Amino acid sequence: MKQEVTIQGMTCQGCANAVKTKFEKIKGVDSVEVDLENNLATLITELEIPKDSLQTDLEDTNYKVV
Repeated sequence: MKQEVTIQGMTCQGCANAVKTKFEKIKGVDSVEVDLENNLATLITELEIPKDSLQTDLEDTNYKVV
C-alpha cells in the first residue's frame, strides 16, 4: 500500500534523512522516500499506518506529521 504524508519542519537533506530513518524502523514499512522540496514522505506499507502513530515515531524530533 502506498501512503503519503506531509511532514512539517524539514529544512535540509539531513532532516529528510532523519525522517526516512525513523519511518524505515516501523514494523510493516517496506520502503520510504522523502521529498524535501514538497515536504512529503511516501511509505510503502503492508497496511495503512495512522498519522498519529507516525507522529509518535517522530516524537523526539522537531518534525510534525500534518
